[in-house]
Amino acid sequence: MSDSNRATEPRPPTIDSTASPSAELLRLSVNAGRFTSVAGVAFALAFVLALLYEGQWIVGGLVGVVLVGALVGRIQLCRRLLAMTRSERLDRAHWFTGAAGLEGALWAASLLLAAPANPVAALLQFEITVAITMVGALTYGIAGWAGVAFGAAIALGQLGFLLLRTLPMHELIALAWLLTLAAVTGVAFWLRNALGDLLISRARADRVRRVRERAAAELNRHREQLRLALDAIDAGVSDTNLQTGERFLSARYAAILGYRDAEGFLRTHRFSESLHPEDQARVRESRRRHIEQGERFEEEFRLRTAAGTYVWVHARGESVRGSDGKATRFVMSILDVTARRNAERQLAASERRYRALVDASPSLIWACDARGRLTYLSARALQKMYGYEPNEALGRHVLSLNAPHVPVFGFRRRFHAVLRGRPVFDVEVTHLRADGQALSVQVSAQPQFDERGRLESVIGVASDITTLKRREAELNRALVNQQAVFEAAGEGIAFVRNEKIESANPALSKMLGITRDWMIGRPVRTILADSGAWENVTSAAQEAGARGEAAIHEVMLQVLDGTGRTVWCQLTSRRLGSDVMILVLTDITMLKRREELAWHQANHDELTGLPNRRLLMEHARRLLSVAMRQKRLAAVMVLDLDGFKEVNDLFGHTHGDALLRRVALRLSSVLRECDVVARTGGDEFVALLPDIEQPAAAMVVAEKLIAGASESLEGGGRSLTIHASVGVALFPADGLDFDALLSRADAAMYDAKGAGKNRYRLASEAASVPAPQPASPPP
Repeated sequence: MSDSNRATEPRPPTIDSTASPSAELLRLSVNAGRFTSVAGVAFALAFVLALLYEGQWIVGGLVGVVLVGALVGRIQLCRRLLAMTRSERLDRAHWFTGAAGLEGALWAASLLLAAPANPVAALLQFEITVAITMVGALTYGIAGWAGVAFGAAIALGQLGFLLLRTLPMHELIALAWLLTLAAVTGVAFWLRNALGDLLISRARADRVRRVRERAAAELNRHREQLRLALDAIDAGVSDTNLQTGERFLSARYAAILGYRDAEGFLRTHRFSESLHPEDQARVRESRRRHIEQGERFEEEFRLRTAAGTYVWVHARGESVRGSDGKATRFVMSILDVTARRNAERQLAASERRYRALVDASPSLIWACDARGRLTYLSARALQKMYGYEPNEALGRHVLSLNAPHVPVFGFRRRFHAVLRGRPVFDVEVTHLRADGQALSVQVSAQPQFDERGRLESVIGVASDITTLKRREAELNRALVNQQAVFEAAGEGIAFVRNEKIESANPALSKMLGITRDWMIGRPVRTILADSGAWENVTSAAQEAGARGEAAIHEVMLQVLDGTGRTVWCQLTSRRLGSDVMILVLTDITMLKRREELAWHQANHDELTGLPNRRLLMEHARRLLSVAMRQKRLAAVMVLDLDGFKEVNDLFGHTHGDALLRRVALRLSSVLRECDVVARTGGDEFVALLPDIEQPAAAMVVAEKLIAGASESLEGGGRSLTIHASVGVALFPADGLDFDALLSRADAAMYDAKGAGKNRYRLASEAASVPAPQPASPPP
């Protein structure tokens, strides 16, 4: 049906609760007027028959044309008013009132001017107009003024007729006429009021319903927002009804414990049972005191995960209490603090190690304030090196330990840089011991700044190098290596001599899952996943070394702990001599994985994991180009599920998504490794067969695809069978490029649907498929 026909088609007389009562009464009256026009035509023909009976053919014909024309005009007017919008109907209500008055006037004029001479026939016409008055009053009376206009016009005509004509039982007829008019007027008034009250009641009920619906929708929205907020925060939330035992666990709560199925987790998780045995008594007692006595509940404890391990959580609980003060609900939030606890444990262990290192260090660890006054001295080294007790040296200036023969100006110039905010390293100076003996020391100091950037203190190390001066030359290389390792402690570092690992730091051994001793003396190739990459590393390092630069590569290392894992690293190589290299390796495995994940997400369908349209186009251009060069046949198939919309309607979108994933898996299983199947949107899939022996092979695959896509679904007393329609386009017969093949296969698929679905159709056989257009060969 066209839009123009649809616009003028009359609508059923339903009640619109959003319109005003007067507008709805008008619409009901217009609709009633459209249907009662048929009765009016019958009355008009009976009215004319009385004239024709007396032989008044011309007058009867004119009257018939006028009356029937007026009634037909009423029908058209009613249809047009019903097709208008609500606001237009209200603006043009005077059309209906005027038309009603005009129709009543035409009936009155016909009764006065075209009455037959025969009293019986005239009385029949009068009775017909009375019947018309009754029908019209009830029809137009609903609209109010339209009923008044119609009834007043025709009643005046009837009154004139009674005054001008002498009829048998004239007084009785007049009395009956007056009683009829009064009754019709009363019924019309009652009907209008009754319908008006009904419309007002209906409107009120609908308004109440809409208010309730809005309130329910707002409540659901707030609930959904609360759920999303709980899922978005880092803390997991549990809510337990202490009276009924009903529980709620947020998705984050389940995720913290390593569970992916939140509903299954809710059924199986028991808080008390998942507590670490060492924490059970403490946490249960704290929870009991909170519920019974209202004491604060805030604890850190361990909970068992899905993998059987434990995570540390920081938990806080609050209770909802009734009017009697007893707890009715217990709400608890947990935050995963495993990383913090591990960091604290490592920090404590590190502090113990450093304290032990300070106490065991033969070098003096010291600190002074911004003015150079000593504030800390490691006791053991102070006694051993200088023969002082800490209280004898604290508060003295750092320069007071210098021997008298030390050039004050030269030492100040080198050491005072640290008091101006610059670190100093390896300053050699001669100090005096408490017994007056000279002591050669090497001093390094690092300034410390406060939050405003001002010098706060200086921390330094003084090492006794008296006995080491003799071996300075032979230890110089070891000191350089140790300094380099110290400066790059966070990265994997290896010194290579003659292509073998001479030394390596703990970070590299941890990265490879092996001990440092195992690496020493082994060829560098043994830690590379591709041993041939070492030639590229050495040649690039040699070229960069000629420019005084380092070479940067990306290489893959093999983890040698027996797991078969690999690690992507950014390798920075620098030559230190003709046969010595230093390698710095930075783990970029996560970066590479994010790059691979980003590429996969950009080129694959999120729901099914199949290639998307973009990746399909890339495969198609490459594979069709190869097929053209090798003069091979290829096929493009478009598959669309039959009845998929009913799956979503009957079972919900979750079942629809699960069906798409199953279909995608089955479609992939029936294809070869060289074939490509992609989901291009909704329930549509596209398969590309780049190398087939003959067209019949494509038909066999099409039947397999239809079988793979077919599935019967049952649930909740309902069942549904899903099929598929497939369109097949062959290369090069149906097109020379992918776009043309895809278009023809798509049209063939729709032709298969039109032929009854659950079948395939070749593009060359489909009547609705356009002929292939010439196209340039793919690049």
